[in-house]
Amino acid sequence: MPIPFATDAEIAELVRRFESCEINPADFRHYQHLTVALWYVRQLPYELACEKLRAGIQKLAAAYGKSGYHETITLFWLMVVRDFVDAHEGGTLSDLANRLVEALDDKDLIKEYYSQELISSPAAKERWVEPDLKTLSLKRHSKARRADMK
Repeated sequence: MPIPFATDAEIAELVRRFESCEINPADFRHYQHLTVALWYVRQLPYELACEKLRAGIQKLAAAYGKSGYHETITLFWLMVVRDFVDAHEGGTLSDLANRLVEALDDKDLIKEYYSQELISSPAAKERWVEPDLKTLSLKRHSKARRADMK
């Protein structure tokens, strides 16, 4: 995949288009989801990033007559992005986004953690469920929260 983002302004524009529902969900690619999640994780406390991404995905889907929001998938990827950010501090947002996309471009990563049966269950769609195949070894605290704990 070529480098998706040359500037931070391109990412800001992607987020603006996401929030204003100018991106058709059918054209909203995995790398763009990751990058919007990155934007929120870098800009907001983790809990607020979750709320913004959740609300944005639901709003975008509704604007195009789609349904099917999935809480566990959304939170899984948001946690993965958060931990990537914690492990790769420094540089511009576009540099970080490009490294993130390169490292996590395989959207099937989630299948290492969840069986098809569990991830497609109504419970997983409605709320966070822990994985059944492999334990998430992700950090559970944002940088701000870790700083508060010191």
